[in-house]
Amino acid sequence: MTYNKFLFGLVITAIVLSCVPASAASAYTLGIFGNANEDDTIDQKDVEYTASVVLGLDDKTQFADAKYDGEIDILDVTQIELIMLRQEKELTLIDQADRIVTVSRPIERVVTTFPSVTRAIFVVDGPDRLVGVSNVLTKYSDKMLCLQAYPEFKELPTVGMHTEPNAESILALKPDVVFSWSSTASVLQEKTGIPVITLTTPSYFDEGSWDSYKLAGSILGKEEEVEELISYANEKIEEITEITSEIPEDEKPKVYFVSCCQGICDITKTWGHYAPGDIAGGINVAEDQVLSSGSSIVSKEQIIGWNPDIVLLHGGSKTDGWDLSIEDILADPDLQMINAVKNKRVYYTKGYMIGWDPATGLTESFYMAKLFHPDKFEDLDVEEKNNEILKKFYGADGLYTWLLENYDFQQWE
Repeated sequence: MTYNKFLFGLVITAIVLSCVPASAASAYTLGIFGNANEDDTIDQKDVEYTASVVLGLDDKTQFADAKYDGEIDILDVTQIELIMLRQEKELTLIDQADRIVTVSRPIERVVTTFPSVTRAIFVVDGPDRLVGVSNVLTKYSDKMLCLQAYPEFKELPTVGMHTEPNAESILALKPDVVFSWSSTASVLQEKTGIPVITLTTPSYFDEGSWDSYKLAGSILGKEEEVEELISYANEKIEEITEITSEIPEDEKPKVYFVSCCQGICDITKTWGHYAPGDIAGGINVAEDQVLSSGSSIVSKEQIIGWNPDIVLLHGGSKTDGWDLSIEDILADPDLQMINAVKNKRVYYTKGYMIGWDPATGLTESFYMAKLFHPDKFEDLDVEEKNNEILKKFYGADGLYTWLLENYDFQQWE
């Protein structure tokens, strides 16, 4: 094809596309240079949008500079086409700490320095490219579903704490890319000369909860797998909400979440927001009274005033190292008049403890749906459903059964 013919083709596609604004299709913008129209993926529309920019028919966007060389020209069109074919030699992106990072292709060896990021990589890509992990992952291997699914990876080399990764250990593993904690990413990249990418820990079911998975999928060439997983998760959420959305507010239980952090549990520590509880049709009594993220301290008088119907104790087990149990709450003389204690509706739940991730957040939603509305979910087999979910995410059978065997969650006959 001659240059003039190529340019003519650009003119035709650019004229057609010039009426379509960037970011028209999605609120999420994939932070890859080459995502010219600033939507949530790189596809033929980006080729056409960049062509319209080259011809002066549309406004420049940051990500139209696919080669990240300060110029938007035909070479960027070619780069986008190579990205679509997964044949690009380099890929430049903005990570979730707003750092611009360029990675070389292909990516064959990956190191992660933070457990939640490691779990994301397991889910998005499987374990085959992982060559090194944070020692936190192996320290708490008995709580990590990814290591129950792939026990052989308990023997992976470790590279230090996420707050203080060991540059020499990482260099020895010769990774093509490192996925890291945000506070250490820039220093680690400077020390090693290896591209270091920050992925944030997802707060499941909230806005932007899948952003880190989408970015990881684009970096590792697993875009379709991530989209399939997101669709699956949304379908499962709808299985619950199509029932709970029809329940009148005055029929929903008032729920109080007891928060445990850094090995310390106290009845007065609570969360202002836990999305699985909302999806399952519960009313968080503290939602409008405390911080919307993280844990807060309230008084026992406030708990008594809320009079929750259900109390959920973060941690999952009375033998899990926490200093508060269901029995402690039921025996607390100050709480004998609240409905949850009178009716013995105090339960363990996993919550935001070590090993929590979107997969377990989804299983929590079904678990709580059965707890909150047993009549509406009478036919729900929580163990079967949640084994199915965890297999979809981690590729192994019986993972929820393993949780039931190791934690004191409520079980049904």
